[in-house]
Amino acid sequence: MNILILDDQPNSTDLLKKMLQKIAPDKKIIGSCQTIEQASQWLNEHEYPDLAISNVQLSDGLSFNIFRSLERKIPVIYMCAFDKYALDAFKVQGLHYLLKPVKQNELKDAIERYNVFFRTKNNEAQQKQQLQNVPTLKKYQERFIINTGSQMKLVFDHEIAYIFIENKAVFITTFENQKFLTDISLENFEAKLNPQLFFRINRQLIVNLKAIRKMAPASKQRIKLNLNPVSSFETITSFERTPDFKKWLLGEQ
Repeated sequence: MNILILDDQPNSTDLLKKMLQKIAPDKKIIGSCQTIEQASQWLNEHEYPDLAISNVQLSDGLSFNIFRSLERKIPVIYMCAFDKYALDAFKVQGLHYLLKPVKQNELKDAIERYNVFFRTKNNEAQQKQQLQNVPTLKKYQERFIINTGSQMKLVFDHEIAYIFIENKAVFITTFENQKFLTDISLENFEAKLNPQLFFRINRQLIVNLKAIRKMAPASKQRIKLNLNPVSSFETITSFERTPDFKKWLLGEQ
């Protein structure tokens, strides 16, 4: 596996290289860049890496701008001293989000996540070994049939902004701000949807990561969400689910 490092702090880059040598000596660091301009030029002149490890904030802007413009997507482990960019990171090829200073065990977990989801297939023997070592990934449902009066509509998971209970009925709201009544329970949706994309923040509501526009602190250490489309009801994480919600935002679930 080839790795490209993007960090505008040379000391941080050196430390990262040392940690990678310890936890993943078989991985090859093929380059390092300090700015968006350098990274863009490097990617134009070289074959894309298998993985990028990138600081969110570079000296000339946010590294998200680099990865949005690429012809082919590259999985990225983002690093930042703050967690405020975590939501944006997972919308731009984010595989993991590490808070700086980066800890060696957390970097190891991030690399292992790459190994599970993006393992390179070199030969049949290696593939068989991988199948023995990698746990079977659950297949999540991507399409749902919704009754709309006398007709039926097919709704894809990427169209769903959030799912909620209102007056004991379950409704889907799409990103196009369409609202559909469904006979599928919230529990069944929770079990069938991809948990990397959807999270049940309380008893009444499941949200799509891409539907979260803003977040703000609420009482009892909970988090209030600002959704797109705008909801007509309160969207606050329950006290019990808030710790797991934070882990989900950082890709730790």
